[in-house]
Amino acid sequence: MSASSFFLLFLTNALGGASFVATAYALKSLSPFSVVFWRVALAGPFFLPFCFRFFKKNHLSFRDWVRVFLIAVIGYDAPLWIGAWGQQLSSATHAALLMALEPVAIVFLSAVFLDEQLSALKIFALVLSLIGSFLIVAQGHSLAYLLKSSRGSSLGDALLCAQGVLFALYTILGKPLLKKMDALSLTSLTSTTAVFPLLFFAMAVHFPSLKVVHSKITLASILYLSLGVSFLGVLTWNLAMERVSASLLANFIFIQPLLGAILGVFLLKEGLNWGSSLGGAFILAGVYLAAREKSPIKNL
Repeated sequence: MSASSFFLLFLTNALGGASFVATAYALKSLSPFSVVFWRVALAGPFFLPFCFRFFKKNHLSFRDWVRVFLIAVIGYDAPLWIGAWGQQLSSATHAALLMALEPVAIVFLSAVFLDEQLSALKIFALVLSLIGSFLIVAQGHSLAYLLKSSRGSSLGDALLCAQGVLFALYTILGKPLLKKMDALSLTSLTSTTAVFPLLFFAMAVHFPSLKVVHSKITLASILYLSLGVSFLGVLTWNLAMERVSASLLANFIFIQPLLGAILGVFLLKEGLNWGSSLGGAFILAGVYLAAREKSPIKNL
């Protein structure tokens, strides 16, 4: 893997890892739908110039438009809303643990729909990263203890499970379109299209509860989620999709719980125990092994 591909993958997941903190702050004063609406609506206009550039030289078939719409709704709007709702109902522990479903789903869905091979190295790297993710979340406790002591609701956990699978579909559905357009065009089309279903739903059903952003910390959180994650983060993710296989992308998602633990230590003054340290080592080992995959673009 080239240094530029590694940097893109790391940056994308670093931005995503910090988004959990920003979402938690935003949810203190906004509903889950309001957080997602403002996040997507503020990011959408930044993609319009790139959409215009694309349509000056290209056109999409009806089938391509259907795929773009499905990516926008199923792989982008839906998991953002479901994830914010699930994070509000469940616990932070469960949210971090169930996030591991996304890379697992990407690996196996890419094998089914994109004909990507599940090599022994990929599977071993995935297992290492899963173990590391659990060790960071567990903080030295057993899984039985976590499930017994957590205050997370069953509905919240189910929503967080669904979020991971739906986010995986973004990668799987978007991969074939990269044969017809560059990553910037794909990002621009899906992110701009994603605004309209949310706007329609807000006007038809949810408008009375759509609050306006007012406090400074809420505004800062929304701006980070929209410009830092939904604009820059989605762009770097799609740029990485052009360079490496979908299953290789999946292993780097485990950087997010690792970054969450680091932010907890330095920003929230949380302790760093042996479980977190060992978990971080497992994740780094898994990412390193995944990065050793050869011929990263052969499955495009």
